[in-house]
Amino acid sequence: MSAVYTVAKGGVIIARLKALIWVRLTAPGVYLVCDEDEGEGVIVGGEIYHVRGCALLPGKETVVLDYIEE
Repeated sequence: MSAVYTVAKGGVIIARLKALIWVRLTAPGVYLVCDEDEGEGVIVGGEIYHVRGCALLPGKETVVLDYIEE
């Protein structure tokens, strides 16, 4: 059995990933890679997205995450 994260924007899955890279905003325009518990967004395909339910990231589109075991 394997598991993946799905990343959806506007109800459409834009990525299926085995692991997530979490980031947080530390200063205007400065993002640091961090653990999930500190995360405010994720990197997908080189782009930073705000994760629904986390602190807002100015100018970033919002995505919804799901974890699926296959």
